[in-house]
Amino acid sequence: MLEKALNYIVSIVTENEEVKKFPEDFVTASMQWIRSWFLKDDPVTTSIIENTSLPATVKEPVLKAKLESLQGNEQFQKELAEHLLGFEQHRARLKNVVTDADIDAKGNVHIGDKGTSSGENYDEKNIIKGGTIKSGGDFRLGDDENS
Repeated sequence: MLEKALNYIVSIVTENEEVKKFPEDFVTASMQWIRSWFLKDDPVTTSIIENTSLPATVKEPVLKAKLESLQGNEQFQKELAEHLLGFEQHRARLKNVVTDADIDAKGNVHIGDKGTSSGENYDEKNIIKGGTIKSGGDFRLGDDENS
């Protein structure tokens, strides 16, 4: 998780090409959150991170050290998990993706669109990643397209 967290924080702080495609309000909220944990009461880290002339290669070790020092903070870990989820959702266009869910349905289970799906430009669609699905009836994964 440290690597994912570091990638998220460095991407937001440096506003890399990928992050420039994200909605502005997501980037702004992320940066505010990062400031609240990484720059609050830390003038040395603040001066390095907010110096726009310094490359990511200089900022990354500073952020990594700060991230490691926050690993034992439960509130930070909870907030970090939420921010990482949001970051992952903005990174990839997803639709009908079930991740690490345990589903126990008495009847049928259908994961996918009914009818014609608008816009097929997805990075991942109709996918189950981890978890379990128990169905008392039919289980279907994929779109039902009406011709």
